[in-house]
Amino acid sequence: MVHRIHKRGRLRSRIGIPKGMLRHITLGILQREPTSGSELMDEIEYFTDWRPSPGSIYPLLLKLVEQGLIEPVESEDPLLKRYGLTETGKKTLEEHRKLEPHINSRYRSIQKLYWRLFKGMPEELFETQTRLLNAIEKIHPCLKNHPVESIKIRELLHNTMEKIESINRQLEKQK
Repeated sequence: MVHRIHKRGRLRSRIGIPKGMLRHITLGILQREPTSGSELMDEIEYFTDWRPSPGSIYPLLLKLVEQGLIEPVESEDPLLKRYGLTETGKKTLEEHRKLEPHINSRYRSIQKLYWRLFKGMPEELFETQTRLLNAIEKIHPCLKNHPVESIKIRELLHNTMEKIESINRQLEKQK
């Protein structure tokens, strides 16, 4: 956790996303549908558990407009200014997608650091967990057109989770 001294001398906790990711996340959200600045803050908070400030979002939106990556679009609510991707923005987002293996690699390193070093997870368990996450990540795109298989996988994961929680309850009782 990063701590900053607030003007009044209090410690203020700041947990956020890695530098440079706000732009990438914003373009990804805008790819799905036109979105306002406040809606972007809500969506980013939903996906990351971190809420960017208006001082981060609105200057970014202005910069993306200036760069021709997004543009204001008509909105049903005249008081809400929504933005959508331009063709240039779509191409830029595709270029960003080429960085996904690098982002994924950094995520896996942080994950290993957390589970192995800070939580003391045995290597075999960590490797199994990693393989499971990799399998889910690999099959996920294929499931969009296969709702029955998607339900089967969700049930399998749910059952596995329940078994793990049961083992945990038994271990807690033994303490």
